Amino acid sequence: MRQLLPLAISLTLIGCATSKTDVRNEAEAGKFDPTTTARVRLITGDNAHGGFVSGQTCEKFYNESLKSFPIEQSGWKTAHIDSAGLYPFRESDHQNSVIGMPASKESKLINESPRLYDEHVVTANQPFIATFGMVGSVSCSPKPVVFTPEPGQDYEMQFQIVKISTFKAGCIIQLRKLTAVGNTTIETPMRPQVCARSADGNFHTKDPLFNAQ
Repeated sequence: MRQLLPLAISLTLIGCATSKTDVRNEAEAGKFDPTTTARVRLITGDNAHGGFVSGQTCEKFYNESLKSFPIEQSGWKTAHIDSAGLYPFRESDHQNSVIGMPASKESKLINESPRLYDEHVVTANQPFIATFGMVGSVSCSPKPVVFTPEPGQDYEMQFQIVKISTFKAGCIIQLRKLTAVGNTTIETPMRPQVCARSADGNFHTKDPLFNAQ
């Protein structure tokens, strides 16, 4: 989808930066085995939402699981679980769920934005699908992305509005591999494939044709 860039910029200015509290998720952290699993940090908030599926291909999830089971039984998981109440007064709006991933530029600046993040353990060497979208004055939904996490590795993902031309903006899902080296985190941008609907009406795994949707 395409939206006017001034609207996108104005939306990012809505809301004030808030202090976030890191809440360690011991149950999730206990699942991490560097030989069989990976960790993924999903940044949401500020009208951006997301979710993921681990262990299913685009074809399996969209063409079979979603058609055969309710969403809660399809393998789908929400990137961030909201507590009771309305934004921005929910307790969960000021909490990051953490499991020990290395800090990134975005995570260090989280208090300067209305965003937050949750960290998840996922199966390595299996497809991982993530989807993000924004609703509100500006709405944009990039194609879901899919990649294969490597054992013991850390990744970070987020929704991002990008400029296409003077009066147009689009959106992408950014994916970065995080590598801790001493007190420094090396961030390596990655270009995942996408889950795209073809002319036959089914979803297929494809290389992205454009940077922004």
